[in-house]
Amino acid sequence: MLIDTHITLASGDRVRLRLPQGRETAGVGALLLRLGLDPDDFDVRRLLRFDPRRRAVVCATLWTVDGEILVGVGGLTYLDGHVDLLVTDEVLAPGLAEALHGILTAAPSARRAA
Repeated sequence: MLIDTHITLASGDRVRLRLPQGRETAGVGALLLRLGLDPDDFDVRRLLRFDPRRRAVVCATLWTVDGEILVGVGGLTYLDGHVDLLVTDEVLAPGLAEALHGILTAAPSARRAA
């Protein structure tokens, strides 16, 4: 699974993809609030926890005039190659859901090839 990279969306925006870090909790909470959801801190923390032998989680951030903002988070279970988490802000990062889904689903085949 990728560690730290950038992708360019069809809109021309560059999005940074990286593994989640402890500070991601606030960003994921803010993302869920922007999408009209009412996040619970425990649930947000649970979304970001994973065993790297079984599952991958990636966070997507975008630089704005206000600084770096979390615009997406996705997760994939290696066993079945199923994307079990995909939350994106398509207003700030149009096309991110499709791009992130593609990157996540490519991860198991890349993992098996390694």
